[in-house]
Amino acid sequence: MKTKNFKTDIPLRKLRMIAFLLYVFIGNMAFSCVEEKDSISNVCNEPYETIKTLNDATGTIGFDEINKQYIINIYVEGTIDEIITLYPCELAKEFKKVNLKIKIDGKLFTNDKLPKPQIGGQEMFYIDITEISNLNN
Repeated sequence: MKTKNFKTDIPLRKLRMIAFLLYVFIGNMAFSCVEEKDSISNVCNEPYETIKTLNDATGTIGFDEINKQYIINIYVEGTIDEIITLYPCELAKEFKKVNLKIKIDGKLFTNDKLPKPQIGGQEMFYIDITEISNLNN
């Protein structure tokens, strides 16, 4: 009767388990990277009616995890909870930094594809940026 050598079997099992876990981990990392959606550019190419115009507004860059898009939040002075959230038609790469303080000019518009407000006191718009500058410098 032949007996199994368990000392050599255990490392092979561990090696297979480690290889499997590594495979799962790397696969998960590859598919969990956050990517920005390009769907806003389609909305901005359609004709729109300007609702408001911003001049020298101060805002902060953020990222909408639900819609996978960069946003600009403008906190309205003199209010407790009023915030204007803007979805830019185009945002240059150097401004795609969360918590970056900016000064911005642009035309605000809406349509039925705009995400709904997430909190009370929040207004949502698309923005066609005419001027933007970094205030962190």
